[in-house]
Amino acid sequence: MRNNNTSPIVYIGVLLVTLVILAAANMLKSHFSSEEPQEETQIRGDYALKAVYLEKENGNNIFVNLTDEYPFTGNIPEGELYDENGEKITQEELNSGDVLNIWGNGIIAESYPAQYNGITKMERTQQSSQEYIDRYGHYLEELFVEKDPAERPYLNVCYTDELAAATVMIPEPLSYTWTYTDENGESRTVTTDAAHVLQTEPVEVKKISEPMTMELQFDEAPERVELLVWEDALLGQYPDSTAQIPEGTEVEVTKNEKGNLEFTARPGSVYLVQGQWEQGTAEYGFCVGMPQ
Repeated sequence: MRNNNTSPIVYIGVLLVTLVILAAANMLKSHFSSEEPQEETQIRGDYALKAVYLEKENGNNIFVNLTDEYPFTGNIPEGELYDENGEKITQEELNSGDVLNIWGNGIIAESYPAQYNGITKMERTQQSSQEYIDRYGHYLEELFVEKDPAERPYLNVCYTDELAAATVMIPEPLSYTWTYTDENGESRTVTTDAAHVLQTEPVEVKKISEPMTMELQFDEAPERVELLVWEDALLGQYPDSTAQIPEGTEVEVTKNEKGNLEFTARPGSVYLVQGQWEQGTAEYGFCVGMPQ
């Protein structure tokens, strides 16, 4: 029979080695773990995200995705905004720094800031987080710079297809008459008389094979909008004179449930948007192509 006379010192040594290994494992775990808890990337239910709502004193607002830390704009669904207790509230009851769970179709346009027009429900989970205001408040200053009064409104044409939501910026008006007050308090009026849209190379928003709903989004809401259309076969047919250019056909523009202006775009068409503001008028051109 084997006599086991192992010294107690050996057992103590084994125990110490084990403790060292466990301590090292915990240190490695702590080292590779984030110092701050990560935000959830998915909330129970359909596609959803966690975001903070930020608002300036003038009412301009933005959301910031707390998982991927990017700013985005989004519609606040009427009748589907809730507080921490599940009670319905209105947009006026939201405050800067409120944290929200946001549900929707998951189609977020890859613009800057991103655009999430398919939001279906919001639920507030925390009010006025100063931590998030301090961390992400810089987006308000970056995205909502005080506008030069001489600057004209810009236009985005937006649509959603089976792939994504997209935004096409129409960079400059074709023509405009704009009145503003300069830094000396004097009123000034600037007028341009550019070529007709059929004499230009308008921005192509998209090629489509059948009618599609599109939105007209201005950074400053106009008092009135008129939309005219021509067949794109007329592009370049009147290089020297506008006298023979036929009158455009007026297109119906309506407000959708989100309060945005929308119209039915048709393939092979050239559009002229005529907007009217308190400061003046501006015209913007674009076209919708047809697949070859």
